Amino acid sequence: MKTKINIAKFWTRIWALLIDSLLLGVIGYLMGLAVEDFLVSIGNYGLLFGLVITVVYQTIFNSRVGNGQTLGKRAMNIQVVDINGDPIDLGKSFLRALILCLPYFTVNLTIPGLSDTAIVNVIKTIILATIVIGVVVIYIFNKQTRQSLHDLAVGTYVASTYRKKEPTILPTMTKTPFYVFGGLVTLLIGVSVFAATWKAPELKDVLSIYSKVSNIDGVLNASVVENTNYTNGSKTLSYTANLWVQNLPQENLENNKVVREVVQTILNNANSIDRFDVISISMTREFNIGIASKKTSSTISHTPSEWRAILK
Repeated sequence: MKTKINIAKFWTRIWALLIDSLLLGVIGYLMGLAVEDFLVSIGNYGLLFGLVITVVYQTIFNSRVGNGQTLGKRAMNIQVVDINGDPIDLGKSFLRALILCLPYFTVNLTIPGLSDTAIVNVIKTIILATIVIGVVVIYIFNKQTRQSLHDLAVGTYVASTYRKKEPTILPTMTKTPFYVFGGLVTLLIGVSVFAATWKAPELKDVLSIYSKVSNIDGVLNASVVENTNYTNGSKTLSYTANLWVQNLPQENLENNKVVREVVQTILNNANSIDRFDVISISMTREFNIGIASKKTSSTISHTPSEWRAILK
């Protein structure tokens, strides 16, 4: 196919992305300052605000309204165009932005009412992670047209603003990116299935504790994990509850009502809890909208027997 466009170089496009990310980060930071308490209260669902801001920005500036140029692309003298070198309409620009941004901002979001490990959420995560892998891998390995998944979907190119005087034939994209993409997706699915089956007994116990801990008053969100750590040749088993809260307690964590209730829940319900060397409780106040985040944490750890003495 003949065209007068010059495909943008790999690093030129990366630098444009970094400039746009910095700009969106400033917008996200200012938003966080204005409504921090609200963003903390909704947890990871704040990512949806980052998604909307980013998609609107990408849609408008990468369309003919913005001459196919975000501020980062404008700084690097590149733009989003079709095969003829013309900027695209808002509809195509929106679809392109959605394919690029939706997986990144929603891959870590769970369906309300279901745990992270619920089969529906696992399938959703695999699908979105597949798109993320596709965007990255196809861009890296498609050296001919440098189109990624979102470009291929709507027939766009990221090209230099300089146009050739005479049309030339655009190189044909090879199948190598798709082979690499397929191999990584197969590996992702295999690892996910293996992890789910290999840890099935422990997972059932952890899910039970997760459900109880998540319903404790004062806990916005939670995760429960069993970890094995090796330090200087010694092995340490830890049972960790990560708690996301609206406000971090000012008093000693041992005296905090939420911490004490979570530890008591673990001691009463976890199978063979005394085989663990420590029970760790991590409390975090955080907001994350994808383009900006702020996090403050406090952690306390004791052996199961020490916790029993503290709770008396």
